[in-house]
Amino acid sequence: MSHSEKNGQQVGFSTGALERGDFQKAVSWMISHHIHAVELSALRFDELRPLVESLNKLPLASFNYVSFHAPSSFKKDEEVQVIELLQPVFKRGWNIVVHPDVIYTPRRWASFGEHLLIENMDRRKSVGRTAEELKELFKQLPRARLCLDVAHARQLDTTLILLWKIARAFSDRIAEVHISELDSRCRHQPMTRRAMLDYQQVIGRVTRNAPVIVESMLDADRSSLRMNEIRMAQEAVEEI
Repeated sequence: MSHSEKNGQQVGFSTGALERGDFQKAVSWMISHHIHAVELSALRFDELRPLVESLNKLPLASFNYVSFHAPSSFKKDEEVQVIELLQPVFKRGWNIVVHPDVIYTPRRWASFGEHLLIENMDRRKSVGRTAEELKELFKQLPRARLCLDVAHARQLDTTLILLWKIARAFSDRIAEVHISELDSRCRHQPMTRRAMLDYQQVIGRVTRNAPVIVESMLDADRSSLRMNEIRMAQEAVEEI
């Protein structure tokens, strides 16, 4: 079994968590460490075009799962440009993760169908945080699925009731899981064992073998810490 697979569930990294802005270096590191799930990250608007234009050159053949994170912030008048730039991603059949607060015109995003993954948000946002708010989004985008960010839900409610509500309400829509731990400034940090044990109560039971993407910020080639985070994510996948 590879480093990135546990009980049939793929575990990998977001390129942005490993190398901010240097997706090529992040992909190379994952290949060298036999990790076979990757989320290509263009969280900043100015990263989108360079990443999309590099897709044909990236060595992705060894990855069993590839997804793409759209920019998390851009203006309403940039929405059409973002969607157009994402077309080559969609044509490859990859899932596209998007934050709900940048879905200014839902009908424009509807063409991505089930490959559009709406991510539940943390306390900084005003939409997409709870099961009720997500339900309203899925009314407008009925074919879209969910990227379940367990750290976002745990930050909003440390009792895990909110995480359970979201996971149960949309268990048939969960297509990808984001895992990390958030600090007081909502930055993605390596998981404590307490966080991993909390996630373990949920992920293995309701995510239907959805790929798990680590978002903990581990830049500067901290290989031992990165591999430890992969092991923690694998433990979180195990059903108890």
